[in-house]
Amino acid sequence: PGQTVRVPAAGAAPAQAPATAVAAAKPSPDPVVTGSTGQPKKATETLTAYAPPKKDASVIQQAEDDDVAAPGATGIGKMRWPVRGRVISAFGKGSDGVDIAVPEGTPVKAAENGVVIYAGDGLKEFGNTVLVRHEDGLVTVYGHASSLEVQRGQKVKRGQEIARSGMSGTTDSPKLHFEVRKNSAPVNPSTYLE
Repeated sequence: PGQTVRVPAAGAAPAQAPATAVAAAKPSPDPVVTGSTGQPKKATETLTAYAPPKKDASVIQQAEDDDVAAPGATGIGKMRWPVRGRVISAFGKGSDGVDIAVPEGTPVKAAENGVVIYAGDGLKEFGNTVLVRHEDGLVTVYGHASSLEVQRGQKVKRGQEIARSGMSGTTDSPKLHFEVRKNSAPVNPSTYLE
């Protein structure tokens, strides 16, 4: 900006043509208006951390509120393990269930007779998930499935395949997330499993 440009006259050879001096127009400021960051916060102000809404909890709650009767239990007294594998994350300390390491594609089986009250991928954390209602206000949760083998409203029997293990949701290795809920509250699954 501000530099003088010499342009030869039209039709003349560049060496013989008289040069006309043209001053470049003075640049005008950019018309774009930018926002202000405002006044900096005072050190005495306390800011609360952003906590995203727990969508997963509302999906589970809606499924548990569904008024579908569960079929009678087998009478064995304890639930069966949904898969056989190594427990890599125990109940408690922020976990509402247990994580069991298994190869991807391992059949996931119903822990007890029940009715499917949810089968889908609406729980971001657990990905493909199945919820089964049982007698006595119990609900079992099976997360991180690679595929679902049942549908909502379907009655299942103890030991019936309901899903295949996988890596859906927020996980970096194949596993099954398993929860037992009593009247909507998570409880330690080991007290219910044989």
